[in-house]
Amino acid sequence: MQRKFFIILIIILLMLMILGIFYYFMNSRTYNLKLPQLEKLESISLEQDTNKKVINDNEKMKDIINILNERERTSKEESIQDSPVNTSNKVKIDFNFKETGASTLFVYERNNKYYIEQPYNGIYRISMDEYNSIEKYTK
Repeated sequence: MQRKFFIILIIILLMLMILGIFYYFMNSRTYNLKLPQLEKLESISLEQDTNKKVINDNEKMKDIINILNERERTSKEESIQDSPVNTSNKVKIDFNFKETGASTLFVYERNNKYYIEQPYNGIYRISMDEYNSIEKYTK
């Protein structure tokens, strides 16, 4: 009798663990980097430390968007603030729209790894080459 109870208890615990794992993976959200279309942009502003550059040239703006959108960027890591913290070499990128308003994202280094962070969306890994390609526009 006690052995039967113990086996049933183990089966119930295993089922609860499987359901918990299934629930976790079904509810973990995937974030996608959202970039504006070139034709909707008036300019792109890049700011790093005291350097600030405004780019209006369509070819340069296209290049920046292509670098950021080199491949489809997805992440499971959520951005929960206006600006990343504990970073170095942070570049703030503002996409200034022709109609009105702007959208912002950041490119930065943290612990010898490189990221794009779109506030309240996601945090995406990028290569050092991609980071350097963006940073050159601040010089």
